[in-house]
Formats: sequence, structure tokens, C-alpha cells
Amino acid sequence: MASSYTTSLKIQEIGNGDQSGSWGTSTNTNWTLIEQAVAGVQVITMSNTNYTLTNLNGVLDEARNMVLIVQGTNSSVYQVIAPLVTKMYVIYNNTSGGYAITVGGATGSVITIPNGVTAQVYCDGVNFYSAQTGSAGNFTINGTLTASGVTDTGALSAASLSVSGAAAFSSIPTAPTATTGDNSTKLATTAFVQASTGSLGTMASQNANNVNITGGNMSGVAISNGSINGLTTTSIGTNSYGTRTVSTSAPSGGSDGDIWYKV
Repeated sequence: MASSYTTSLKIQEIGNGDQSGSWGTSTNTNWTLIEQAVAGVQVITMSNTNYTLTNLNGVLDEARNMVLIVQGTNSSVYQVIAPLVTKMYVIYNNTSGGYAITVGGATGSVITIPNGVTAQVYCDGVNFYSAQTGSAGNFTINGTLTASGVTDTGALSAASLSVSGAAAFSSIPTAPTATTGDNSTKLATTAFVQASTGSLGTMASQNANNVNITGGNMSGVAISNGSINGLTTTSIGTNSYGTRTVSTSAPSGGSDGDIWYKV
């Protein structure tokens, strides 16, 4: 029986009675190939074109390695073409130019790996898939978390999300709007703020500077244990006895019965 080679790792299977006296050499070679598949790190260099991994029987090759470090310079998105056999890879897109790479077979689905990102992918013999799409338990991030393509439609979700450091956003995030009047530690959206401050109630123990009220009506306003400074409003009320005016300068004009207050 002649020797043959396995499908995924191309390791030699020695036939019965074959290689008398040299069986040990072939076996040692097989162990070297297994070690490459389990712990091998391979650097490949792209140059503005797709890159096909070498895939050889019984000798060291590129496709058998566990880790692929992809370098070189690309001016567009190009593919690392791997054999369509069952296999797992850890792939680092270390290319220059800022472009993503794709990883997959000559046919079937591929996985996109953004520039500067390390990803785990696997092939089932037909298509390539991401090997990490979620966490079964707690997930701790000790560095910086960057989320691409996140929207308010459920792309980012968590049963419980805790941020212990400062969170910085490059664009304005959105969130559900809490019920008006909610006095908890929930996030307040602009919609919540608008709904909660549409009618102002009591402002206790607060100092307000440079307040400008436009297009609204205020009634029943009481100021306790405080004062109004720099008031420039004119008319503050009219009845049958005339107009009462508050000003920081002497009034001009007016009618009999007007009352003037200077602040």
C-alpha cells in the first residue's frame, strides 16, 4: 500500500510495509509538520494583489501554520487565499496603507480583517467564518475598545455593561430615552432633557447666571433668600394702575400711573 497524505495538514500516512529502514525519518517529518500546524507562525508579504498560500504534501508550507502575519503594502483590499479544507487560523493584518484584507478560499465566503487587527478564523471545507463572535461569560477589556459599524439598532448590546474608565466617542452615540421625571442613574438623552425641562418647577439652592428666557411664559415665580442681579428686562406687568418697569437706567417716556423700579 503506497503512502498518502491527509486532507487538511498534508501529513504523510505511510502504507503497510513501506519505507523499511526509513520509517523513522518520515515519522519525524510528520511530527515537524504537526508542530507547524499547532504552533507555527508564518510571515507573508502582500503587494497590491491577492496572495495564495503554498499548500504542499509532506513538507513545510504556508497554509499549514496556525498564525499568519500579513505584511507588505496594499492600496486596496486584497485576499489571502487559503485551501478549502478544515483548518483554523490566527491572522494579523499588519499591512501598510490602512486597508483591510480578506481571508478565504478561491470560492465560498470570506472574512474581512481590518488593518491593524488580529482575528481568529476557521474553514469548514466550504466557507470561512469568524471564530469569535461573542462571549459566553464576563468579558474584560484592559486596553482600548474600538467598535466599528455600531448603530442604535442593536449592533452593540450587553446584559450588563460596566465602564470604569473614561469613555470617549468620535461621534454622537444614541440611547433609549428614560421616562420623564426619572431620578435614577440612567443616561439622560437630549430628548429626556427637553421633556424634563419643558416646564420649570422649583429651583432650590441654585445660582443662575446669564439666563435668557425666550418665547416662553413664566408665572408664579418666587425667589427666596436670593436676589436678581443685572436685570435688564423692561415691562414686568400691567394692570389698571399702569405699567411696572424694572430697569438699570432712568426711564424715558411712559404714562401717568407707571411705576418704575431701579436695580
